[in-house]
Amino acid sequence: MTYEEFASDLPVSRTIVFTSVEENEDAFIRCGVEQPMRQLGKGAYRSDLAVRSTEQADLYADRYNKALSMYLDAPKGSVGLLFPRSANGQFLACGQNLTNQNLLVIRNGSGADIVIPDRAGSEAFTMSEARFIEMTEVLCPTYVRPVGMAVIEGNTTQLQALRLSVLNLVAHQEVVPNHEQVANLLEATITLIGYSSGQRQPECLLTNAGRVNVAKLTQEFIEEKYCEAVRMEDLCRATGVGIRTLQRSFREYFDLTITDYLRTVRLDAAHRELAGAHVSRSSVTQIALRHGFSHLGRFSAQFRERFGQSPRETLAMRAILS
Repeated sequence: MTYEEFASDLPVSRTIVFTSVEENEDAFIRCGVEQPMRQLGKGAYRSDLAVRSTEQADLYADRYNKALSMYLDAPKGSVGLLFPRSANGQFLACGQNLTNQNLLVIRNGSGADIVIPDRAGSEAFTMSEARFIEMTEVLCPTYVRPVGMAVIEGNTTQLQALRLSVLNLVAHQEVVPNHEQVANLLEATITLIGYSSGQRQPECLLTNAGRVNVAKLTQEFIEEKYCEAVRMEDLCRATGVGIRTLQRSFREYFDLTITDYLRTVRLDAAHRELAGAHVSRSSVTQIALRHGFSHLGRFSAQFRERFGQSPRETLAMRAILS
């Protein structure tokens, strides 16, 4: 695999190309990230960096064509979460050999010495440490946060999905990326951390009545708030349980995941409005956005799969019948 092939998944419109380590360091400093770097591999240097700042997190995707050493620390008051990526699956952090099946958690002031081979890089994001603590307490109430750097074990499917989520958010063309998608990334990553790094004790087992109550409270919350950005964190607060208990209780009761149920509620509501709307006074885009859909292409595909016709066809049907 050539370097160009390795870096080809970065979004062209948002990628900056560097031809020296010094340029790279300066770019990270402007992002608030202290990352002193030293080229180890011989030959002409190149790296590619894509960055996206959001209200909830700053997102990064980088690729390097030469072996490097660097000291990586999170910005002050932040936590850095990094998904190693290398062509040969090797990545050294503080002397510990990582693979593409690891996640690195770095709290400010407990940075890590990193050594990477050529054709390596990462997907990463930084978020407020206070927000990280708040989310772990709600989503994974028995998780014990490490004092310094932590290496989290994951599986290929989980980590690949999280990497792709970072890349997709970095590549977003909208001025402001979808709030719910960013929240989903943070929640999924923190859940992976909380349930892959050991618990003080298992979450308390609920009685059958307790599981039913959690499922019904979740349903009520979704029915009331589906037009807004519905976060797992909000559902955990509303039900008073951690995310694993929340997800298990809901699925056992409704035989659906929370995500599938939320999508179904939104699609049904959009279908009702489209079927009753007048084509001259409403648009598919307005109705989709009103019912919690931000990605119109995905909405259209899901709508057709569920109802057998496109949103435009459903809207036009009212004009034909009138």
